[in-house]
Amino acid sequence: MKKYSKKSQIWIETVIYTLIALIMIGAVLTFARPKIQEIQDKIIIDQSFESLEEIDSQMTAVINGGIGNKRIINVKIKKGELKIDQGTEDIIFTLKDSKSIYSEPTTNADKFIKIGKIDVQTQKTGKTSIIILKLDYTDINIDYSSTYGAVLGKSPSPYKFTITNQGGNNIKIEVGS
Repeated sequence: MKKYSKKSQIWIETVIYTLIALIMIGAVLTFARPKIQEIQDKIIIDQSFESLEEIDSQMTAVINGGIGNKRIINVKIKKGELKIDQGTEDIIFTLKDSKSIYSEPTTNADKFIKIGKIDVQTQKTGKTSIIILKLDYTDINIDYSSTYGAVLGKSPSPYKFTITNQGGNNIKIEVGS
């Protein structure tokens, strides 16, 4: 029978305890990570909801201010995309692959839940969801121009929105730096 020294026993115990600790940390992260992602997505959706409310507030102020009235706001997009659709006169925020569920999930693409002036839809897609937040301006003619294109994606710095009343129901939204 071989006799091992005390030093080697201490090193073996240290390695075993370290492996046990790493396995436990890995197990905790396996269960905690999806919940953390769900909370992060919920925060992003809440911030996007507030951004749409701010856009709507400024649109209302520009309309009520009369011809030539202008407002400038900054909109930060951390995840997802924002689209200003001139065809349907909608401002739409979409977050794909969300771990969070923001409203009652639906399979009907035309079914929205109204929260204030914002229409909300959650489409369940397996383990993730697609969240859509929409401002509907069917009674306003939106003229949109942007140096960034039709769809605004995530950006490290905020987008600068300039909203101008051009008279009647004509609103011009310019997005630039």
